Amino acid sequence: MIKLTNIQKIYNPKKANEFEALKGINIEIEEGEMVAVIGKSGAGKSTLLHILACIDNYQNGEYHIDDTLVKKISEKQYAQIRNEKIGLVMQDFALVEDFTTIENVMIPLSFSKKKIKNKKEIAFKALNAVGIEELAKKPVNKLSGGQKQRVAIARAIVNEPSMILADEPTGALDTKTGQEIIQLFKDLNEQGKTIIIVTHDPKIAEQCDRIIEISDGNIIGN
Repeated sequence: MIKLTNIQKIYNPKKANEFEALKGINIEIEEGEMVAVIGKSGAGKSTLLHILACIDNYQNGEYHIDDTLVKKISEKQYAQIRNEKIGLVMQDFALVEDFTTIENVMIPLSFSKKKIKNKKEIAFKALNAVGIEELAKKPVNKLSGGQKQRVAIARAIVNEPSMILADEPTGALDTKTGQEIIQLFKDLNEQGKTIIIVTHDPKIAEQCDRIIEISDGNIIGN
């Protein structure tokens, strides 16, 4: 379960350009939910996502993933949580363009603290799960946008995390391909993954179990 209690995030604290991005956020997301986070540009969606993904910290409040309090822990512990519990999918794919598809998917396995055997086999299984196993040896820079996003999702699930965070995952895709990607997230959700999608698109949000709306750093709908 994910639980945020009174989360406050301030950029540039005690400076002339101080900005309170999140103003006491309270959210609970149960294991296995598929949730959309919506809001206008500048509402705080990306800040919230970065905190959920353990990319950024926060000034006040508490963030629990399962039984772990994510606060004042070491960078090593942050990295371990990111690697083992969280899969992250970005709008711009964030792939290594010169690597092959399977090399990109193997990256999280290489950073794992656990000793992992048969990395290629595990990566191939993740590619199979997203329907592009035949592209395993193809350089990423030769793929279409939809194929790249599938690679990004395969990379996100290769360590079998409990939670997948997606930041505007259909933003760079055409409508048909975007819907295929959302269906892929639905399939993963049916397999028990907790899915959190940040989106501007109400049609995408409506396909989730629940919509969390954020405005000016506050939750206005949950």
